[in-house]
Amino acid sequence: MSACELKTIFMPVLTLLKRHALRGTVILISVFITLSLASYHLLQAQSDYNSFIKRLDYLFYDWRYNLLLDDERFPRANETIIIVDIDEKSLAEEGRWPWPRDKIALLVENLAAAGAVVIGFDILMTEPQINPTRSLQQQARLKGRPDLAEQLEGFILATEYDAILAKSFSRTDIVLSFLFQDDATIKVGQLPEPIYQLTADQPARLIAIRANGFTANVPILQQAATSAGFIVPSIDGDGVLRSAPMVQLYQQQLYPSLSLAMGMAYMVIEQTDINIRPFSTDYDMISKFNFVDQQIYTDFKARVLVPYLGPRGQFPYVSASDIVHNSFDPEPFDNALVLVGTSSVGLADLRSTPVGTQYPGVEVHANLLNGLLQGTFPVEIVESNTITALILLLLGLIFTYYSSRLGPFQLTLATIALLIGLVSFNLYFWFEQNISLPLASSFLLALALGTLHLLEGFLSERKAKRHVTSVFGQYVPSAHISHMLAEPARYGFAGETRQMTVLFSDIRFFTTISENLTATQVKDLLNRYFTPITEAIFNHQGTIDKYVGDMVMAFWGAPLDDAQHPLHALESAIEMLTILDRLNPQLLALGYPEIRVGIGINTGPMDVGDMGSSFRRAYTVLGDSVNLGSRLENLTKFYGIDILVGPETQKQCSTWTFRFIDKIQVRGKNDSVDVYEPLAPIDQLPSHWPAELALFDRAYQAYLAQEWDRATILFTELLFQSTQAALYGVYLQRIESLRDQLLPPDWDGTFLHTI
Repeated sequence: MSACELKTIFMPVLTLLKRHALRGTVILISVFITLSLASYHLLQAQSDYNSFIKRLDYLFYDWRYNLLLDDERFPRANETIIIVDIDEKSLAEEGRWPWPRDKIALLVENLAAAGAVVIGFDILMTEPQINPTRSLQQQARLKGRPDLAEQLEGFILATEYDAILAKSFSRTDIVLSFLFQDDATIKVGQLPEPIYQLTADQPARLIAIRANGFTANVPILQQAATSAGFIVPSIDGDGVLRSAPMVQLYQQQLYPSLSLAMGMAYMVIEQTDINIRPFSTDYDMISKFNFVDQQIYTDFKARVLVPYLGPRGQFPYVSASDIVHNSFDPEPFDNALVLVGTSSVGLADLRSTPVGTQYPGVEVHANLLNGLLQGTFPVEIVESNTITALILLLLGLIFTYYSSRLGPFQLTLATIALLIGLVSFNLYFWFEQNISLPLASSFLLALALGTLHLLEGFLSERKAKRHVTSVFGQYVPSAHISHMLAEPARYGFAGETRQMTVLFSDIRFFTTISENLTATQVKDLLNRYFTPITEAIFNHQGTIDKYVGDMVMAFWGAPLDDAQHPLHALESAIEMLTILDRLNPQLLALGYPEIRVGIGINTGPMDVGDMGSSFRRAYTVLGDSVNLGSRLENLTKFYGIDILVGPETQKQCSTWTFRFIDKIQVRGKNDSVDVYEPLAPIDQLPSHWPAELALFDRAYQAYLAQEWDRATILFTELLFQSTQAALYGVYLQRIESLRDQLLPPDWDGTFLHTI
């Protein structure tokens, strides 16, 4: 066979291989990623190894947990759970910790007298308290005072504070706490009775958190108590407390956590049934335990996910010093379960949790106890990792197979749909079944494969992104550009009508200011002003429309959707005023005059798009709502206020307090509108405003009723009371001009502005 014939045969094959080399490489990488993630779930996910994927799952768990946190998901127990807090106030009033045992005894007795049925201590009492009378007696003997030593004998029992505290335990059920230790040489105090005795061969096979030593309470206290539970939390690799062991293994016996011990004491249960089943051929695991008539499922180390009710403070807190001094309301404590612990920073029992940092450890126990009483724990299925590995294999193969048959746009949609589907599937099991499933691996797989197979369309996408950058880069925030570059097809330039918010800001008396400055100084002044003002607009997701002299126009709601565009525009305006307060001293130091601005904001339907001629175009907004925003800015000078907003803006900023300013009709419009001045967020409103607003409402109602004398008196009173009196002066002047006019019967107070 000749060389020419060989070339004829193999050339098409080589051409085909060359043409599909990238595709083959992508397929090989896809298979590798799929197998790697599946292997991870089969080999490592059951361990506590803090991998990158596990950290991502931690983050998703926290986000998912807080997404729809309400009382229906994790209801509160019918039983009252109260936290007695050794807080900063208690330490200031009673002295530093630890407190004398007689003071703790007084706390226990007062709680028992109030009706508390179970008192759990999230604190340890590991050392006996020295009897001060015995110490004095010993000193008396050493100094040769046997008579004094004999006299002190009668006071010894009265100062045996450990015995006093132990006696106080008889008033109610007391559950103490203890710590398990890894060091076998540490054996302090006395352990409680276990709740489950393992058979001889079970401990060696059982997967559980094992302890070698312990730090417990002094025997006299433990013997007087009903029971005790360990308080060691289960901290994840990122330092967050998401789960807690219900039992731990020590010397062939299982011991309960503090919350489980308190629940058992409350339900009068001495032991509980624990389900131990095979985990593999060599190991067993605790899969669940019975609590009353409920089955509580655990992970492979007998841990449960903590059913947090919400951020810190979901349970009533009462200061321990109030209990000691009996200065508390006893009614809530009747038939209550009480946890004694600390929120004090100095006592170092604050944890990082999915629902907040600096979370008191005692409230973690309260959440666990509430979960036990309600039987509402999130479930983490042990076999979920095997299931996830199979799903990953199936997902990877299907995605790799069909990706070659989809175009870039279709592949993008498929990837997005898959990601949404994975998240939705995960959220369904969480919210509907209360089951926590891993998500990071499947999410990363879909994202990685989608990205990998989209590389072929990279060049065309780059072209589209350059176009977006060239059109929008000068007048939208960089964060907007990043969003738009991710999906450039979403952001077209054709005109459309949207519900949006527009802002106009103008420097007052700028003509006068500029007349006293050189051209260079005017430029410098405007640059110093526009730079931070523009930053304020960008900080709140606004888009710059244009600068005209000393005026800046901005809008919200395009090109990116913004459901809170009225609020963001208002917040931007407030920040602009704050910036001016900082900027003006700097301007004065440079020899420039102070700057004051008027700002108009309006919300409504607007036409937005890339508009202009073939020579010059701009992305801008048009419409009556835009015109009204401009008019409002002009009217700020008339009313002597800084910010004036339209009715729709006021309506949609429900977290703010507004002052009604006037009912106006602007030039070119037949309809009147109500205009408002923003004062402050509702929860930050200064104390003088409610009375002033009420008085203004009375004055305005008198104005509407054409009760000119009464309106004059009320507006005059406002004029002298308020530090912002310009508005009331406007109304007084208007009333004088209206006194002699014959107003129509349907007059509604509308004032016609001709500017």
